[in-house]
Amino acid sequence: MSVIDKAKRKLIGINIPRDELAIRIAQPCIGMHPPKGVAASKALDDMDAMGTMPGMAYPIGESFRRAADAAVIYFHECIKAGTQPS
Repeated sequence: MSVIDKAKRKLIGINIPRDELAIRIAQPCIGMHPPKGVAASKALDDMDAMGTMPGMAYPIGESFRRAADAAVIYFHECIKAGTQPS
C-alpha cells in the first residue's frame, strides 16, 4: 500500500478521490472546468493528451494528480499533528 493510500485511509475515515481532488485544484489554478457530465478522470486524461508544457516534468493532468497526492499527505500531517490545514 502506498503512502498516499495509507494517508487516505487514516484521514479520519474520509475517502478523497484522487482525480476529483486534482480537478478541484486545477479549476482555480488554470480556470479549467470540464464540460458538464465529463468525469474528472477523463478531463485529466484529456489534459495529459496535450502533452508536457515547457518547463514541466509531467503532463498537466498528471501534475494535478501529483498535487492532489501532496494535498492528501499534507492533510494527514496536519491531522496527525492536531492542527487544522489553513
